[in-house]
Amino acid sequence: MENNLKTRTLNFLRSFTPYQITYLVVVFALTIGFTIVMPDMMLEDMSNTFVVVCSVIAVLANPICELLISKQSRLNFIVDIFFIEIPEFVLCVWNGWYSIAIITLVFWIPIDIFSYIKWVRHTDSEHDELTVVKKLSLKQDILIIAAIAVFTIVIGSLIQLIPGASESYLEALAGACGMANGILLLLRYTEQWYAWFTTLVMYTVLYIVSGSFIMLITVAAMLVNTVYGFVKWVMYTRAHKDAA
Repeated sequence: MENNLKTRTLNFLRSFTPYQITYLVVVFALTIGFTIVMPDMMLEDMSNTFVVVCSVIAVLANPICELLISKQSRLNFIVDIFFIEIPEFVLCVWNGWYSIAIITLVFWIPIDIFSYIKWVRHTDSEHDELTVVKKLSLKQDILIIAAIAVFTIVIGSLIQLIPGASESYLEALAGACGMANGILLLLRYTEQWYAWFTTLVMYTVLYIVSGSFIMLITVAAMLVNTVYGFVKWVMYTRAHKDAA
């Protein structure tokens, strides 16, 4: 049992390519440099130190998590729960993004748990560090887009009723795309990368408006990896059409 775990751990570590290692090193270096040389405006107020710490954790963990997704590794869900969802919940409450905070609590954490269990059951037969992924049909793509539009309109209207809430429709769209990404990721569909790309664009606007500039590092890093992950998943689905 111990030898098997050791072998699987070594195989996982060896699965990291030079690009993936370089990617992580660059992201970490940029984060540390940005924090020291150009600290987030929140550092000016020491009462916000906890929020700053949450920002740094999220900045470092998000690229790691997305890289694990591009590697089709189920470990991404463990990283997501403990190092992304909890810190970002704090940030969302602080910045008044109430719908995203609620979605994090009642949607993202539970779906991460279910996703991990589901991915474990669909391990690649040749490489146990990989999970089998697949593609949607055109009809399914259209239905998802329609569902996102309806969610945005309904939730955006409701958010406007919350005192102190900001960027209601933009926030709702980001939440809708994020939820679509989570469901598609749970079901192992390649189209989750489309939803994630849209989510990143929305978050970029939200972070700029709120002044959380340190978070732009993680957005830029994940945009790069989104392209990488999408290409990697497409290549896998084409080579394993009957495996899903």
